[in-house]
Amino acid sequence: MTTATLTRLEELDGRVDTVEIKVIDTDVHVEPRSFDELIPYLDAPWRDRPNLIDAVPWSRSTYKTLDGGGRKDAYPKFGDIGSDPELVGQQMFVDDPTDFAILLPWSFRGLTTDPKLDTALASAVNKWMADTWLSKYNTENRYVGSITVSVDDPIGAAKEIDKWGGHPGFRQVMIGHYGPRPFGHPSYDPIWEAAARHDLPIAMHFRGGATQPLGWTPTGPLQYFVEYHSLIAPMAYATHMASWMCNGVLDRHPNMKVIFIEGGFLWYRPVVDRLQRHWEKTAAELSLQKTPIEYVRDHFRFASQPIEENTDSQKIAALFEEANAAELLLFSSDYPHYDYDPPSKALPRSLNDETKKRILSENARVLYNLPKTRPVDRFDLAVGGR
Repeated sequence: MTTATLTRLEELDGRVDTVEIKVIDTDVHVEPRSFDELIPYLDAPWRDRPNLIDAVPWSRSTYKTLDGGGRKDAYPKFGDIGSDPELVGQQMFVDDPTDFAILLPWSFRGLTTDPKLDTALASAVNKWMADTWLSKYNTENRYVGSITVSVDDPIGAAKEIDKWGGHPGFRQVMIGHYGPRPFGHPSYDPIWEAAARHDLPIAMHFRGGATQPLGWTPTGPLQYFVEYHSLIAPMAYATHMASWMCNGVLDRHPNMKVIFIEGGFLWYRPVVDRLQRHWEKTAAELSLQKTPIEYVRDHFRFASQPIEENTDSQKIAALFEEANAAELLLFSSDYPHYDYDPPSKALPRSLNDETKKRILSENARVLYNLPKTRPVDRFDLAVGGR
């Protein structure tokens, strides 16, 4: 039994009505039971297209994900992985307890060659999310939603953000990492302007699409999963980070926040160090207001899974301190995928307690404006009954 579980049991034995927020998971993937479940949420004329499913590509042609991509114990009896609210609730809130789960629908993030269809799919996902995981599946208010948009349709994306930006269950905007240009380009500004207008962070998660395979790089496609898992997200995230800085997006939208999910963390330091070499002249040329490290501190956050690890515990603690993990890193598990990181074991043991607390809960709590405590619910009682 973990220390977190023991503490929760002590709180329940004391007949408390609320518990302190200790773990917020920023990367939890949920799905409809099948694509058919999404179709009723599509607007006409897309809902009536007989070949709609054929227009959405599902296969990957470059590599196979390890172990099929999912935890073996996370597949329900019926439907896709991450589609059964009771199984998800048990594994997220009881087995290794999390307080809040930030939800990112795994599919439907702009997967076709038609930007209008992509926005129609995104709109359907948002309506489905509001009706299910943020409503009838969310009696305990443990799930927090992400507004799905397609970057290939910036105007449509901005309209989706404006449509859902006032909904209390949606606390961020979710985008993929592929696009024909780095995201600081002015054509994307309606998305960032809308997110900033509603004070919503932007969560970037890698994805593949009809025109850009999941393992595509500037020099062509990767052959093997290990190459993709190690390289693809950091390369893309660094590109977008520099583009947002150099195009003045962060100066125009001073409250804009971006969280890079499933892309590692420590890579950002050498990137900003290289940018800094010529920054005095660059900042003057581009009329920029901050240094690269200041832009990172004020505008970027990183999810922990897959976290960089080192066999030397003191060395990894020093690297995390150098990279300001106490302010910039947020816990994520990548549930329900094969490389799920349980909160009780996810962080290097050599980190100090205050840094662990900030990573596990406080940094995300502030970013998503979540409460410091929550009511005791049936999941807590299930933990206590084990």
